[in-house]
Amino acid sequence: MNQNLKLRIITALVGVPIILLCLIGLGIEGVAFFSWIISMGMLFEFCQMFFKLEDSRRKTFIALIAATFIHAFNYVFNSQMSSSLLGLLPVYGFFILFLFMVPPLFNYQSKAALDTEAGIELLHKHFNELMALCFGMVYCVWFPLLLVSIREMTNGKHWVIFCLLIVWASDTFAYFAGKLFGKHFLYPTISPKKTWEGAIGGAIGALGVAGSYAHYFIPGPSLSVLFVIILTVNAASILGDLCESMIKRASRVKDSGSILPGHGGFLDRFDGVLFALPTLYGLLWLFG
Repeated sequence: MNQNLKLRIITALVGVPIILLCLIGLGIEGVAFFSWIISMGMLFEFCQMFFKLEDSRRKTFIALIAATFIHAFNYVFNSQMSSSLLGLLPVYGFFILFLFMVPPLFNYQSKAALDTEAGIELLHKHFNELMALCFGMVYCVWFPLLLVSIREMTNGKHWVIFCLLIVWASDTFAYFAGKLFGKHFLYPTISPKKTWEGAIGGAIGALGVAGSYAHYFIPGPSLSVLFVIILTVNAASILGDLCESMIKRASRVKDSGSILPGHGGFLDRFDGVLFALPTLYGLLWLFG
């Protein structure tokens, strides 16, 4: 067993009980707290990858404060993306735009005039970072909020665990299936280690693990519905993994962070979950 695999296992043995405590043992408050923690971790890593100008610390601080307000209001307003919360979205948008755009305007007089090539280039870079943040807020903040929304559904705590089991069982089985049988690369330009054999092994593992869990803990859905849900959520988690790999390549980094030994950063660990959550939420709404 190589050293990296040992670290992955140790981190999982420590982290999984903590996650289960938050998602099952502490009720909706625990889920909201867990959602906020991973959002903050992922958004911080995202900002570290994309904010390169000298005001990067200020931008990161503003982004984290805005994310905290979004999570707080989501919890206060019953976490179902209510009309009250949606009505506050323009306020959030204005708050972020104001704090991002107004202070830099006062810097251009001393750094470079806006009618010079240097000034235009600096402004262009600033707008690029702002657009990256808009994506980052949806990717790292809004998607994790669906943990709380799913938790409040009927059998919500089991659907949350079900979602995580799909992603993590798929990751685990894909890892070993790829090691043993991997020959045909899935998307070598973005993620050179992923193979079709690994993806198939991951899907089979997700069907077995998540399907068994649903059979015992989630009454109602038929086998055919569960089959569709598991395979669709699994496919979404693979796309989430590839999306994060593309983000890292664009940022020229190997891992999004190093806080989780053997796994990398928060984004490295929860990339598949980010795409799995809205997919599961939509499917649960579709199938009633």
